[in-house]
Amino acid sequence: MKKYIPFFKAGMMEELSYKAAIYSWVVTSILQLACVLFLWSAVYANAETSVINGFTFEQMIVYFVFTNIFAFVCLESSTLGMIDDEIKDGTIAISFIKPISYRIRFLATAFGANMTSAIILGIPAYIVAFIILSVMGYVTLGTPMTFLIRILLFLICTILAIALNDCINYICGILCFYTTAAWGLNQTKNVVINFFSGVFIPLTFFPGVLGNICRLLPFAGLTQNPVYILIGAASMEQSLQFVVRNLIWWIVFEIVAKLLFQHASKRVTVQGG
Repeated sequence: MKKYIPFFKAGMMEELSYKAAIYSWVVTSILQLACVLFLWSAVYANAETSVINGFTFEQMIVYFVFTNIFAFVCLESSTLGMIDDEIKDGTIAISFIKPISYRIRFLATAFGANMTSAIILGIPAYIVAFIILSVMGYVTLGTPMTFLIRILLFLICTILAIALNDCINYICGILCFYTTAAWGLNQTKNVVINFFSGVFIPLTFFPGVLGNICRLLPFAGLTQNPVYILIGAASMEQSLQFVVRNLIWWIVFEIVAKLLFQHASKRVTVQGG
């Protein structure tokens, strides 16, 4: 695995080279959370009950705070763009003959970038959010042992979420072998992930059978399920189910990606020649 360490470091360096993105995220997140606060304040103020689809106002705020942090740290992946760039400039041919796994290369880069985001922004943001929301009485940490177990399960689920998200990006990147519509693929992917992972709205708001299906889809494991574990909205049994579900979906997507790559690599065409 030593030969993939340079790609891991490259992901870290790439993340550190775009500090403006971090500053813009902070500003954007503050404005977004302010809008969410006003929106849900109005919704709960005019609601006939203090609990909407299993969420109190306090729980809703906690959910969106941690979802916003998690999505920024863990849903960032440059894999699709990197594959598209290699197809455009022709370096895809060189990548195929290198004595390394084409897939693991991108996975190592993704983990390097996400770990850097977590250290620089994610962990401090989580700590500040927990302190402020605990003081406000919006969230409780529980006993030290229970909280440590939650953190451990959250970390495992997060690692699997990062791997699963990168695999989805990798599959979309492979589809660029068949089409030049990388921008359209990326936009479609982002909409699907944000909508079905609970970034826009908790999946409990989806009615009946649709809600049950959405909770079983792999996208729920990209954001909502790890956040549920972190804020204590999931029981220990549910948390373990979330971890196992993420692991199964990741394995399934990796198999799909491998089969798709075997077919696509035989017909890839560099743009312009």
